[in-house]
Amino acid sequence: TNQPTNQPKTMGKIIIIDFKKRNEKKELKKLCHNIVQDFSAWVRFYLVEDDTPPNEEECAALENDKIEELKAAFDEKTKKLWRIPDLVEKKTAEVHDALDIRRGYLYRRFADDVEELKDQAADMLGHCVKSLGIKEGEVDDLIPMKESEIMDEFNELQEALNEWIETNFPDGVDGLDSYDDELPDGIPSFAEFLETLAAKKEEMIAKNADAIAAEVEEIKEANNSVIKEKVNEAINKAIEAIAEDLSDDVLDYLDEDAMAELREELIQGARDYGASRLDE
Repeated sequence: TNQPTNQPKTMGKIIIIDFKKRNEKKELKKLCHNIVQDFSAWVRFYLVEDDTPPNEEECAALENDKIEELKAAFDEKTKKLWRIPDLVEKKTAEVHDALDIRRGYLYRRFADDVEELKDQAADMLGHCVKSLGIKEGEVDDLIPMKESEIMDEFNELQEALNEWIETNFPDGVDGLDSYDDELPDGIPSFAEFLETLAAKKEEMIAKNADAIAAEVEEIKEANNSVIKEKVNEAINKAIEAIAEDLSDDVLDYLDEDAMAELREELIQGARDYGASRLDE
């Protein structure tokens, strides 16, 4: 007799449960839609803080962080939808796939700017290489010189190039570093260029040391040659002076022939002695 009284209560519970399930399904559908929209909005409105768009590698890292954040948020929000576990599991997989398939969207947004900056980076690094070659030639023409002057020449070049990059590339040297990983053959990254510059400076310092040593030896040889020339000239002048002085000497106890013979012997002896002292 009590069954008719209890039946409406049971039906009511079923209706309420079914209603809550339907609400959870609606909530799940909304969550699925919103999470994909959230990612699209993030890509569309992502702000570049330093005016330098992220390169492909940086975009991938940023996207990965954002996608993992959205997946975690989705998983957390669906925990309360416990009445529809099978559907939640299915939709979670679909949402994860939907997010994963959108990897690369951020880079596509900046691709044109990134490619332009890659070209600019290659051009600027090519100029750096050319400038180093010019500087090497200039220093090579100037050596031998003070070692400190060589260091100043290369340090000034590095400072000038740093300033040029800071002025003409978005975010300066730090920004350039983000775009110098994929460059044409023969164009180094800026870090590699700085290593080459430092090595070239040391190379020119060593070359300068050799040039100084060679120059000193040349000066010594030239000085010795001048000394020999001056000494020989002085000896010859002294011999001629002696010969001239003897040319009119007379000894009253010798006749003219004997005096002439003695005079010739003395002059020849002076010349022979002088010749023995000449440095050929």
